[in-house]
Amino acid sequence: MNFFQRRNLKKTVHLTRHMVRHALNMREDVGDKAALAATRAAEINLQDAWRARAWDRLEAACEGAAAAADQLMPSRSFPKWRENLEVLVVAISLAMACRTYFIQPFKIPTGSMQPTLNGVTARPQDGKLWRDRLPMNLVNLVFFGERYVEVKAKATGRLEFAGPLDDQYAYRIGTAIHLVRLAMRPDSPYLDPDRSMHLHFQPGDRVQKGQVIASGRVRQGDHIFVNKVLYHFTRPRRGQIIVFDTNFIPGKEPLGIRADTFYIKRLVGLPGEKISIRDRHLVVDGQPIEEPAVFKRQATDSSYRGYVPRLGSKLPSAAAEIRVGERQFLPFGDNTYSSLDGRYFGPVAEKALVGPSFFVYWPLGAHWGWSR
Repeated sequence: MNFFQRRNLKKTVHLTRHMVRHALNMREDVGDKAALAATRAAEINLQDAWRARAWDRLEAACEGAAAAADQLMPSRSFPKWRENLEVLVVAISLAMACRTYFIQPFKIPTGSMQPTLNGVTARPQDGKLWRDRLPMNLVNLVFFGERYVEVKAKATGRLEFAGPLDDQYAYRIGTAIHLVRLAMRPDSPYLDPDRSMHLHFQPGDRVQKGQVIASGRVRQGDHIFVNKVLYHFTRPRRGQIIVFDTNFIPGKEPLGIRADTFYIKRLVGLPGEKISIRDRHLVVDGQPIEEPAVFKRQATDSSYRGYVPRLGSKLPSAAAEIRVGERQFLPFGDNTYSSLDGRYFGPVAEKALVGPSFFVYWPLGAHWGWSR
């Protein structure tokens, strides 16, 4: 027997001894007595042959020990499938535990935090481009959350405008409802064509079944990770993007706020403060706020519109103010022209806070990365 054969046999001996010892440890209390005795005898025989370096006996001793161990603890059917299933179950359990106690994902459904965080957005596009065909359309959807969408008529008849529905605008042909993603200009009854799907027909037009009513490129809203642990150890800070539970908002029904949902806003007011809005600035206890830098950005960056009072809210004018009570916090959306936030429902209780956003994980783009 040459050097390489001996080296391979040595590996076989070590693996077999490990397998036999594992079988004995696992089945020692519940295994058949005869099988246990045969396995122990085979283990002793293998050990004796190895100590004596009886190379001519070792191969047979390994085979005998392996057979005895298999008799004591038979191999389960489909071992690879079982192993993969166990790994999958453990991975899912860890993910669920992490989601329950540590980190939870949320998606941005609306434009109340734009342009910091985007909800579902659209822009006009007529017909498919090269990137809207296989396989590029899958790449765009998986990585960038974008896809080309056509809204086709489900029936023949006159097109009627039915009003807003589920963050979209509904058009009706007979009894068939068609949802179209449109965006309005700030404080205006007119559409913003650059941020809306292209309407091919207007209300009152006659449409044939199968014709394209609207088309455009739709991008999914930003998806964020929220730290559910942080507020157990530190106090919430002004400027953080927070997630809170709408179940703790008093008087939410008249405002159209649904229960069992979560809102994503920026924390602007802390316990004991008086909050107002003046000249696009957030004002706390009579002083305009520019720190953290997000508040200066809100007032001076041309891509933002600043904070604005709204008629019908708790801040209808620059003279109005909201008092934040003890263990309460006041949230505003960054897009205060189109945000149902603390200006309407007031401060929220500390127990409503889920945690701060810390990372935008999907889709890839300008917002991907640490929350800011």
